[in-house]
Amino acid sequence: MVVMKKCGCCRVRTACLIFGGFALFGSLIQVSNDAKDIYHNITMSRQDQEWNLQELYELSNMDRLNMGTTKDEIRNFLMIAFYFSIADLFLSIAIIVAASFLIYGVLKENSNYLVPTMIVWPLDLFVRIIFVFIHSNILGFLHPISFAMNIVLCCGVVFDIFIWLCVYSYWQQLKAEDQSDLQNKPGLQNKPDNAVSSV
Repeated sequence: MVVMKKCGCCRVRTACLIFGGFALFGSLIQVSNDAKDIYHNITMSRQDQEWNLQELYELSNMDRLNMGTTKDEIRNFLMIAFYFSIADLFLSIAIIVAASFLIYGVLKENSNYLVPTMIVWPLDLFVRIIFVFIHSNILGFLHPISFAMNIVLCCGVVFDIFIWLCVYSYWQQLKAEDQSDLQNKPGLQNKPDNAVSSV
């Protein structure tokens, strides 16, 4: 049973192409950003690390905010952010591959090429939710430092769900069409025996 026949004012096929294009373009940019962040963190001197730590610590404990954040909590947050950059790098590469298959599969109307998308996007959703919980556990969901990142992650979760529903719906449409074509295709039929027996 098809989940969605239309995505707003356009067909799910068109929506899949649009989302696939956006995902491909965005992931290419994200790979570059993650690679830069990882390289920056690896090559950062101890002094620069302490300076960043102190800057975030002072921001968290400003008179207007006064969140009571300790340096250890800030340090743990920065460490988790670094690990997320690594996970996001691999996920972005996987999304590039899946989005490429998605666009090709939609253009060729081949349901098999949509399968990677239906696997990668739930994985991306799961990782995002995990990091939202980790950020919230360390600093709190509404903490100024983690709030912006959590909002971005939550928006990504909504996008993952929506694009998965579109792809799954179009995948079901293609499977239904394939099944219909298979049933309508003339097969080998038993022909009546027209041989006339000679007397």
